[in-house]
Amino acid sequence: MGIPFQDSAVPNNSNPEEFSINFVGKELFYSDQTIHGVQTEFGVITRRIETIDALPASSGSDVGAGKVVVVDQMMLDDLLNRPKAYTEIAGSGSLAFAYRKEEAARLAFEKWDRGKFGDIGYLPMNVAPDVWRSILRLLLHEELYLPCFLADCVAHAPTSSNSVAAAASTPSDLHPTYSKLTRREKQVLKLVSKGQSNKIIASNLGITEHTVKLHMHNVAGKIGVSNRTAAAQFYFEVASDEARELPVD
Repeated sequence: MGIPFQDSAVPNNSNPEEFSINFVGKELFYSDQTIHGVQTEFGVITRRIETIDALPASSGSDVGAGKVVVVDQMMLDDLLNRPKAYTEIAGSGSLAFAYRKEEAARLAFEKWDRGKFGDIGYLPMNVAPDVWRSILRLLLHEELYLPCFLADCVAHAPTSSNSVAAAASTPSDLHPTYSKLTRREKQVLKLVSKGQSNKIIASNLGITEHTVKLHMHNVAGKIGVSNRTAAAQFYFEVASDEARELPVD
């Protein structure tokens, strides 16, 4: 599967046995070699299932801890027809849509009710292996990847406050936007605002540069900016004093 990553796949305070990666789809798209390679590299239970009905819903003490559910684009109709079933299976873990064609990802993004069922991640299947594993690693940390062509849809949505100029005039309106960032995304944004490079940020956080880039990809999409300078300006204008004291660990 290539060179192992420097950062661990499973959080230090978690039991690796509690984690699982579940690929929903045919063997044609998730080969035995892929399944074995993922399990070997990430050290977590990895399985391929043809339907989510083969997995029990998360409940009680299970709550989907560390469970990653990756749905192949061939299952898109079922995903959209039974969104509640998929979110219940994923529990508090991560739900992601694996795609080979941008059209399929766009359709999933447009039809998925994020307000009712929450966000889902996206896993491109036609990228370099190291990039693919980086995105999968984000899912293991319950952080979702949004490809740039979908982030553009968010940034240019007419109902969103997507300009840094808007933040200057009505900063309180954008606090909810900042709150949508994960803890790690906030940490990365904080270090970006200090002018640190991806290499230095990766060293400070104990992650790879690929992972830093993916975090910034997500941050840019969520706050609606197109470069690091705008992201840093957003941080200083919108982040609260408490957010600026966010520890880097």
